[in-house]
Amino acid sequence: MTAEIVVQPLDRKAQRALTGWLGDAQAAGIDVDDLESIGTAYDAYVHEVLLTPAADRVDPTPTLTMIAMAMGEYLQRNSGLQWRVVEDGEGADLALSSADDLGVLYPIDPIAQAWEQRQRGWLPVFARELLKNIEGTDA
Repeated sequence: MTAEIVVQPLDRKAQRALTGWLGDAQAAGIDVDDLESIGTAYDAYVHEVLLTPAADRVDPTPTLTMIAMAMGEYLQRNSGLQWRVVEDGEGADLALSSADDLGVLYPIDPIAQAWEQRQRGWLPVFARELLKNIEGTDA
């Protein structure tokens, strides 16, 4: 059984959360209007973690989420995608949605996938390719 996906505009709580993540990104020196800045922040974090002994590593979720929200904001500013609250069987999360709300991208998903493999150098290429694909589909 597939859970129904509900896409809604940002409510006040979600807008505050997004603003907080983007403020954290700015405080960390990330320019959400510059893919290279976002990619460099991700790559530097991977490098930092790999230099840290496994027993001393902290939960990467807050940093990865901050970077994901920065990437999402870049995508939103440069496409027809809009921030939405998307609820499914797993709960509600911030995501980007196409104008018709049929296409949904959770920015944390590509970040988490790359993180699992400790990939570096991928983020700007991924985002540019995604934008190119969006432009080709009238999203």
